Amino acid sequence: MDRLALGISTNNLSLAFSSNITDESKIIVNRNIIDRAKKIMPYLLYDDEPYLVITEDGRQVWVLDAYTTSDRYPYSQDTSIEVNGTKTKINYIRNSVKVLIDSYDGTVTFYITDRTDPIVMAYRNIYPTLFVEKEEQIPQDISNHFVYPKFLYDIQAKMYERYHKVQTEVLYRNDDLWEVAKANTTKVTTGVGTSMESYYTMLKTLDSDKAQLGLVIPYTAYGKQNIISYLVGTYNNTEMKLKLYKFNSSENILSPAQLDKQLEEDETISTVINSLNTPGTKLIKNMLVVPIDDKLLYVEPIYQVYTNESVVPVIKKIVVASGNKVAIGDNLEEAIENLLSKSAVNIEVENTDTQEGLINEIIKANNNLNESSKNNDWEMMGQDIRKIAGTNKNARRTNKTR
Repeated sequence: MDRLALGISTNNLSLAFSSNITDESKIIVNRNIIDRAKKIMPYLLYDDEPYLVITEDGRQVWVLDAYTTSDRYPYSQDTSIEVNGTKTKINYIRNSVKVLIDSYDGTVTFYITDRTDPIVMAYRNIYPTLFVEKEEQIPQDISNHFVYPKFLYDIQAKMYERYHKVQTEVLYRNDDLWEVAKANTTKVTTGVGTSMESYYTMLKTLDSDKAQLGLVIPYTAYGKQNIISYLVGTYNNTEMKLKLYKFNSSENILSPAQLDKQLEEDETISTVINSLNTPGTKLIKNMLVVPIDDKLLYVEPIYQVYTNESVVPVIKKIVVASGNKVAIGDNLEEAIENLLSKSAVNIEVENTDTQEGLINEIIKANNNLNESSKNNDWEMMGQDIRKIAGTNKNARRTNKTR
């Protein structure tokens, strides 16, 4: 009867009558790894992008990130996340649990990776046998392959648009707002583009001695185009690391949208790209900004897709740029070789501040200085004076280019 009930519940009656099934046979009913974890511990939020790791002895283990969340954390900014197709507001999230699922026998193991999280520690007290003891570490051949979870990173990156500075006065004034840099994903440059999505890439930051896999997103000042900073999320030695890298305010760092505009205006490169736009096809591109030491390398693969066929896009060309040089090639190696040779094309990186915008910034900065002076806030006065000096410098540079 048990076998018959199992066959009916799984819609597979051969389980009830097969001679290959004995009293020693076992079956995994909940085979979806996320559903399996939810059945065991339904009070955590689970990432919808688990990844597979192969251990040193050849076993395949799924790594599933789990989060504790709340919407009642005091004095914290709300944000909206989507869970099972429904938008939910939260103001607290921690990636404090890693769930390992053995792909062979379905064994599910819950590890607490952040014991400073009061929510997960409360769960541990409620379910003392669910989580692995503190002394039992995640096997190193698995933890060496951990990556920074994109779900958490995207929430943090959104918060950084406003909360990259924590001074009360700066937040109150909305004086230093950022936004994610914009890029164009089609052949036609709209001049506006859409906000870039975070992406995994191999990178080497100035404070690291080796290349590593990390998540990256570049920022611009609100309403402007030049890149002013970028956020990097990496996983080092079983520890998550999130770090913001800022450029000097006097530097004009090319944005993806500006680079696309330069490519359209350059006759040599635009001719090559336009030759790919044949009838019955469309072009798709995807800009990546890769940090290398204190520089940025722009990499833009250009794909050709046949509009009447459901086939995988074919990569046709790759554009690379760094500093004031840009080049194109059939593959990444060739494009970089061209970038380092006389084949590279010079590009002009301009300050995109308008005269009207600079005037408004100077007025606002002076008003802020008057306010901080009245409050005898010497720290803010110093910041306001530096802001005025930088804005005046940009104004003089803008006038020279007109």
